[in-house]
Amino acid sequence: MQHRSLPHQVKEYYNQMTASYLENYGDVIQAFRPSNTEKLLDYVGRSAGLNWKLKVLDLGCGVGGPAIHFAKRWNVQVDAVTISDVQYNEAHRKIENAQLSGNISLHLGDYHHLEHLPIQDSFYDSVLFLESLGHSNNVALAIKNAYQKLKKGGVLYIKDFYKRVADTISEQQKIDTAIDNIDKYYCYNTLSLEQLKIILSENNFTIDFAKPFDFVDDIYVRKKFEHANNIDIFNGQPEFYPADWLEIKCIKNT
Repeated sequence: MQHRSLPHQVKEYYNQMTASYLENYGDVIQAFRPSNTEKLLDYVGRSAGLNWKLKVLDLGCGVGGPAIHFAKRWNVQVDAVTISDVQYNEAHRKIENAQLSGNISLHLGDYHHLEHLPIQDSFYDSVLFLESLGHSNNVALAIKNAYQKLKKGGVLYIKDFYKRVADTISEQQKIDTAIDNIDKYYCYNTLSLEQLKIILSENNFTIDFAKPFDFVDDIYVRKKFEHANNIDIFNGQPEFYPADWLEIKCIKNT
């Protein structure tokens, strides 16, 4: 049976696991990455079109590592949202220590229900989901929220992975089993690329690009985290790629 994670479960997951993420991943809780996180965030920022003093909404902001980097690099104004109390407190401390409270406003809440937060409609130049949209149990609602918050012509940028579709039944069964394990261990709802494209079109987004990343994934950090937390996605079998990592940039049409 397919595992489906709900927002309150995602909240509890990060409340429990943030300490281990900090120990293994540091301030940037993203699995697909080059060895240098500054290079990762520079790459993401450029791909998302971040520029001087733009207004950015970071949905699923973790402990604030990306928001802090973007504020330092491009002097952007960031509203950053996390559902986890533990992440919120850690991000608040990091933002204060970086003396960036004037650039970054931190919010505790569910990105499916931004109407409960002091965040304006049609206000942001960019909305970011950085390995966070896959936690959604209602992608259509999450995308609708992003659309409402963007200015006309604004950018929606999504960094995530998508379940592969195999040529044979046996290969698809292997993929399905691995994806079910990913969803269970990481409190995830792995995305379908085709379903996401339909949702984006229905919400009046134009896809500028959907492509693989232009850097090599350094799997060391992920492997260290999984070893520390007894995570075995492949049930003791040889590893393979059950999903494709892509970056997607979309433009709000009207």
